[in-house]
Amino acid sequence: MIIKSYIAEKNLDQIDRFNSVLFYGENQGLKKDFKEKLRSIHKEHEILNLFQDEIIKNKSLLVNEINNKSLFNKKKIIFIDQASEKIFSIVEEICKDLDDNKIFVFCGILDKKSKLRNTFEKDVNSAIIACYQDNDLTIRNLISKELSKLEGLSNQAINLIATNVNLDRDKLTNELSKIRSYFEGKKINLNDLESLLNIKTNDNFNSLKDEALK
Repeated sequence: MIIKSYIAEKNLDQIDRFNSVLFYGENQGLKKDFKEKLRSIHKEHEILNLFQDEIIKNKSLLVNEINNKSLFNKKKIIFIDQASEKIFSIVEEICKDLDDNKIFVFCGILDKKSKLRNTFEKDVNSAIIACYQDNDLTIRNLISKELSKLEGLSNQAINLIATNVNLDRDKLTNELSKIRSYFEGKKINLNDLESLLNIKTNDNFNSLKDEALK
């Protein structure tokens, strides 16, 4: 089943009701966001991180992980990173018998002829989400949403942040974390914001954060 990324972002239940989900596309930051959100809602479960290469080298690895019950009878949440068409037959077989476990597969760009993509699109028990590159509007909306609780968030501030990250969601996530930490309890100042966005090292950031705490 195909699910639009913006729908899944608004309501994670749209994808969590499926036991196997494929995320593909060039937007690494968006895929990372989905992964972190899924980790958060499944923090009570056993979470495993596997890479395609190690699964291909040991084809029984994934099967064994699914079949081996947790010591505490917890459901298993398996993330497969850096996946591609090479893993198609293994994933196709294992997804038929997941029980209460879940598999989330993360790939790069897949063309329309991809067997992996077509299987997840057509299977009513699986879901697929295309993670395309963000545009200026989605970046600005993210900034507004994530910094809505801070005082002094102006259009100028949003423009400054959006220009700085250049449609890179992964970079945006890092910058938003810095901004929330630095401006917690204080009004956003454009001069300070500009200095914060130009931070090159963690040491510089820590110095600014220390000044803010003072």
